[in-house]
Amino acid sequence: MLLVYTADLHGNIAGYRQLLELAAQRNAQAVIVGGDLLPPDIKIATAIQNQRTFIETALRPLLMEFHTAQPEIAVYLLPGNDDWAAAIAALDDLDQEGLAYPLHQRVFALTDDLWLAGYACVPLTPFRIKDYERHDGGDLPSYSFAMAYTSAGGQPEKASVATMLRQPTIAEDLEALARRSNPARTIYVSHAPPHDTGLDLMRSKHAGSRSLRAFIEQHQPLLTLHGHIHEAPQVSRRYAERLGQTWCVNPGHDRQVFYAVTFDTDDLAGTLWHTVYGSIGSIQ
Repeated sequence: MLLVYTADLHGNIAGYRQLLELAAQRNAQAVIVGGDLLPPDIKIATAIQNQRTFIETALRPLLMEFHTAQPEIAVYLLPGNDDWAAAIAALDDLDQEGLAYPLHQRVFALTDDLWLAGYACVPLTPFRIKDYERHDGGDLPSYSFAMAYTSAGGQPEKASVATMLRQPTIAEDLEALARRSNPARTIYVSHAPPHDTGLDLMRSKHAGSRSLRAFIEQHQPLLTLHGHIHEAPQVSRRYAERLGQTWCVNPGHDRQVFYAVTFDTDDLAGTLWHTVYGSIGSIQ
């Protein structure tokens, strides 16, 4: 099954258009965006409405155009930690219209024995939006959560550490997801990359999820797709690597250049290809 994947478009409609054009050119069967779908806004008062407006006035018309031209290509959208849950709720309308499938904590059958599952949450960060952040085990980070907000109620509300810790951990969420399909034949789209790999490297620091890495090592899924750490492939010189038998991929992100990968699920090692770095092993 030929798939096209990217992450961290952050409301760049030109990037969405390039992604859909690539899928059509490659005769892909599905398009996946793995987190941080919507434009950022530093103003709390306007952020949710601006993200909702992007979905309605920019993303929806593009997906309607694409669906008309390529009705056989499915589109799957996973939010990320820069997206407000109250805005992401607007994706349900796209789902009802058959334009795109929201992926967070959902599992889809791609074929009789191949599944696609999504998980948006990342380990706790210093940033203010906490809708898609969860505790990753161990001690809490040392930075302040004084400006933490969630929006599950429809509007931004201050979130305390106690509130955040009442949420399931990343490990708990992933185990619940694993019970819904055969992990060995599932592609997991997780906005966070696994810890201590070339896919989570920020300069000299690894910022991925320890729980996710343990999950991959235990369950050995077919493939995992990631984002979140934009610069990782530039720093590590790798956009794909293996943890045991599992291929893990983070295409990275660049504001000036479109980053995406294509691959055939029947031959991952032989078909993984990056729009900038080429095939596996060709990055220098």
